[in-house]
Amino acid sequence: MLKKKILVIPAVVVVLALGGAGLAAATGATSAAGTAGAAYNCSAAPYPEIDLAGCGLKDAHLAAAHLAAAHLATADLEGAYLQQARLTSANLYGANLNDAELAGADLTGVSSSITTCPDDTNSDNDGGTCSGHLS
Repeated sequence: MLKKKILVIPAVVVVLALGGAGLAAATGATSAAGTAGAAYNCSAAPYPEIDLAGCGLKDAHLAAAHLAAAHLATADLEGAYLQQARLTSANLYGANLNDAELAGADLTGVSSSITTCPDDTNSDNDGGTCSGHLS
């Protein structure tokens, strides 16, 4: 009679470090209603076209994150670290960027209506943009 051996291979968990405490630690949020009404994970690793609308991302470490065309409408990005982040064509409608660090970030084509800029001004009072108000 043949004996069968079962080989057990433990799962490997890979954690994506997002600088400092990371996005999950910075948000405390696990889900919210997305722009299409579907639930999504506010602590997911950033990627282009991600839907983080309405997420609490205060003090999140997102330096050099690739967030092109991301949906960040009404997201709380107060104090977030977004240096060198690619935010091209991102939707920042109504987002809070007060005290956010955006040095070197690519904001080409960003829609930022009624957005609170890093210097605590409103984008609507700044010609519809936070450019020049990134402090």
